[in-house]
Amino acid sequence: MTLSINKRFVREDVTVTVSLPSHYDGQRPYPAVFLNDGQLSYLSSLSESVILVGLRSKNRLDDYTPWKASALRAGRPDFGGRADSYHQEVFGSIMAELKKEYRLDESRIAYGGYSLGGLAAVYSLYSGWKMPCVFSICGSFWYPEFTDYCRTQELKNRDCLIYLRNGKTEGANHTNRLFKAPLYAAEIHSLIQKELPAACSVFDPYGHHDALKERYAAFADWLAEQWHIN
Repeated sequence: MTLSINKRFVREDVTVTVSLPSHYDGQRPYPAVFLNDGQLSYLSSLSESVILVGLRSKNRLDDYTPWKASALRAGRPDFGGRADSYHQEVFGSIMAELKKEYRLDESRIAYGGYSLGGLAAVYSLYSGWKMPCVFSICGSFWYPEFTDYCRTQELKNRDCLIYLRNGKTEGANHTNRLFKAPLYAAEIHSLIQKELPAACSVFDPYGHHDALKERYAAFADWLAEQWHIN
């Protein structure tokens, strides 16, 4: 399905893309999904019931990471650790602008993403942003010190739906810490489920870059069921 793009704007190096249901009615509120990296086509099955908001950062290695860390491979850029500033922008001015223009159902707003985009979303659980739903697909939980952080910090967003999906063979061809990506992911899933037993935890048989369409489709089906939408 080809999505219609109803609005596009830039705030602080974040390109925001909005896709409205084709029969959008400004007199009633709609659920919304905020997706890091902005690949809205993967969520097209929700497009007739949900406002889709793509968030494309100019520098995802900075904006989707919680603190600075060295690159895992020589010659690659380091991670900038600007997730706090990124979330301030997204949940501050970007969210405020969208709420002025569109009617959002504040009880049904989801935020998440894939890979580093999923890492940023799970980090938001611990940093005080109270999204009603947080999702991570193949979240990069191998990120240096992230499991230690989640083990020792308070999970602040306790009243939300959580969807976690990782692959059992992520990192299989790597020799750095990515090789243990499934182990790091399993620990994060376990830590979150200890705090919030209702959190959805899924491990599929795929590698990190595999089956993106199927993984997003599984999340979309789960969300539609949770939100009771067609």
